[in-house]
Amino acid sequence: MNEPIRMEHFPPYYYPHEAVVWAGVPIQWINATASPHTVQHDDCGTEKPCLFDSGKVAPGKTYTLPGLPPGRYSYHCQIHPIMGGTLIVEDTKGRDVSPR
Repeated sequence: MNEPIRMEHFPPYYYPHEAVVWAGVPIQWINATASPHTVQHDDCGTEKPCLFDSGKVAPGKTYTLPGLPPGRYSYHCQIHPIMGGTLIVEDTKGRDVSPR
């Protein structure tokens, strides 16, 4: 699994703000706050495909996305629009991705 992304009360709100992750590998967000949050792909609600939408993630709970193809994906908290982040999904071909 990729390193978890933390939801926080302070900027940048999602830590790391730009997370570099491996293609096809699960991605997990941890809500480390006392409030519910969401993890919603910025394309949700547009004519483009909505690739992920966590719904409400309760305090202390997690949301895990099975994985994404290579690309750059912006996302936000639907409840708190000031919160936003980016996934930079890299291809694993030709790289050593064994656990360390």
